[in-house]
Amino acid sequence: MGFFQNLNFSSANEDGETELRALAGTRRILCLTGSGTRPLDMLLSSANEVLALDINPVQNALLELKIAAIRSLGHDDLLAFLGIANSPSRLSVYRQLRSDLSPAAQGIWDQKGHMIEAGVWHAGKWEKLLLWNSRFLKLLRGRDIKRLMRVEDVEAQAHLWEERFANSKLQSALEMIGRDWIWRWVMREPAGEFLPPPQEVGKRLNADFSRAARSFLFSDSDFAMLIFNGRHDADRALPVHLRRENYDVLKNRLGNLRIVEGGLADLPKLTLGQFDGFSLSDFGSYSNRNFYKECWKGIVAVAAPDARYCERIFMNDMPLPFETISTDTELSDTLTASDKAIIYRIRTGKIHHADDG
Repeated sequence: MGFFQNLNFSSANEDGETELRALAGTRRILCLTGSGTRPLDMLLSSANEVLALDINPVQNALLELKIAAIRSLGHDDLLAFLGIANSPSRLSVYRQLRSDLSPAAQGIWDQKGHMIEAGVWHAGKWEKLLLWNSRFLKLLRGRDIKRLMRVEDVEAQAHLWEERFANSKLQSALEMIGRDWIWRWVMREPAGEFLPPPQEVGKRLNADFSRAARSFLFSDSDFAMLIFNGRHDADRALPVHLRRENYDVLKNRLGNLRIVEGGLADLPKLTLGQFDGFSLSDFGSYSNRNFYKECWKGIVAVAAPDARYCERIFMNDMPLPFETISTDTELSDTLTASDKAIIYRIRTGKIHHADDG
């Protein structure tokens, strides 16, 4: 199967707190589905509706499964079913949840019992890559990684990072997550086509992790947990929607979430109405300039006046294609500095109509 029929992402590799800040006050949010974490995080906003959009039916089916599980299970049982905590009975839980899924999602998950049994949270190709990479990191710096994840002071963490990790063999191992051959041949990702040369990838990631080491504790970052430990743990950092203190709110707002199959460029013909918030992830990572422009054309077509957007930029940094899309540079820089997903630059701002003056 190709990239757009695989389960590519299943856990969380972004910081939902960033999108919540960027889109604060919006009432109707269009959100790319991905692993489902992003739209579920957005349910903790003030929005009346969150619409999850993805061209990949498997990613949408994953979100359906997560919604059914959240609706039916308590917090601890959910973490066990997903694979964040231990469970001996995930397949029996799935059989109880199955009737809450659409026929299309049932057909997908009935064929993936091995993923459910192992826990879908770590079943994606990206998650498997990070697990493999974390094992390699531990071979190089296992004792230092334990120290890094236990440190309780940012200043001490920054010192440890510069002393033991920066510009070391471990830093070279971290760079593997941005190497084009990994994305092309291991992940089979179209994004591999748009990555910069390896030297530039290494320079950027080295700067990103050094900046993060001076900004917040890695132990507070669920993305860092994936990078250094290869998996999430029920007792450590988790994405916003899975935190125990947010779980009741999440359950109560599940009715505000709707799933649609399609892409950003398809938006004008999907008759979904207007949105005043857009959570766009790093869709530019999969785009050449022409496709990037077509996606933004679709977004602009369904944007309410002064709609807000939040875009993540990994390595394929392209200029915005229309003058009607403005960037709040100060907020973008602030969010980039605090974003616990480490490897992204945040671009946020407003979408203006051409006749707004």
